[in-house]
Amino acid sequence: MSSALSVLAVAGAVLFSSTAHASKVPVGLNGIPDFGSASESKIAEEFQPDFYTTIMQWKEPAPGRYFWPASVAEDEFYRYLMLLKQKGYKISLTNTTVHMDQKHLPAYLAGKSFDDPEFLDRWEQFLTGFFERYGHVVDYFNVGNEIGSYFGGHKDEWPAYVAYVKRAREAVDKYGGEVKLGVVLKSSAFNEYWPDLEPYCDYIGMTYYVPCSAIGNSPTAEALDPNHEKYFAASLERAIEIAKPKPVLITEIGCATHESLDSSPALQVEFIEALFEWLDGREPSILGMSWLSHIDWPYKGIKQALEGFLDDKLLAHEPFIRYLSSLGLMYEDGTPKPGYEAFKKSLVRYRSK
Repeated sequence: MSSALSVLAVAGAVLFSSTAHASKVPVGLNGIPDFGSASESKIAEEFQPDFYTTIMQWKEPAPGRYFWPASVAEDEFYRYLMLLKQKGYKISLTNTTVHMDQKHLPAYLAGKSFDDPEFLDRWEQFLTGFFERYGHVVDYFNVGNEIGSYFGGHKDEWPAYVAYVKRAREAVDKYGGEVKLGVVLKSSAFNEYWPDLEPYCDYIGMTYYVPCSAIGNSPTAEALDPNHEKYFAASLERAIEIAKPKPVLITEIGCATHESLDSSPALQVEFIEALFEWLDGREPSILGMSWLSHIDWPYKGIKQALEGFLDDKLLAHEPFIRYLSSLGLMYEDGTPKPGYEAFKKSLVRYRSK
């Protein structure tokens, strides 16, 4: 992060103009901007994103020892978020205590249930310190990511997790700032988990990926057909209806392009254009939206990178790896797909309406 901050300090306001777009849904690209990367700074200049979301872990190797330094002046993560905030970004952070089909706990709390009194007390203490440091630069704090992937196989832990979310609600209320609280679910998991979570959340977080044949036979073209049950807009509208009267935060949305999955770069373009047409007029219901990803994840390195975050059997499934490594607007080598220009033009068109 040091190089990132030094690059920005040298370039100053030349790198990015103001990214606030009044009355429109804030839109981001996963991982953009990285102020230390010339290529990603260029992408930020081109697209002018105004929504940033990333994951963060509850790191506490011993009680009261947190990941942030004692001095704000030495806290590069804080300075990075502050720079984004000054540029007009809405900022979303997702805690990974439960992240997809895995959970990640501080080692000294391993084995304790989510509603164990000591566990809840340490959780509240962590959040108290976290919000004291970062609360005024964070707009949305998500307690978990795609949590249904984990609790689908650990249903006995669900009531305790609800208590864990409730304690997060209490910590946010005690902090008293403007940070909002949510939990990220897959769109298919809303009906099962949202009723228990809703009393403690300001919004529902969600991820949505256009269906493809990574697992099962599900051609992407089906999700682009308004008459098909898998039509993407119908899925997003269902999310809005389930969440009402609360809004929706789309932390991840994307469309794979690999032909072996019954998709293509051309279908990605079709989805992007249709997505922004759908987004127009949904401003009261959608708090923000982030595309994953601006570039394809490395095909050869993705299994190693996600070890411990996803089930080993899933990472051994070749079509699923092809899916994960073809979500970008650019190929792995940086060559733009047709979706790159389509996304940029669709975003400009949406903001100009």
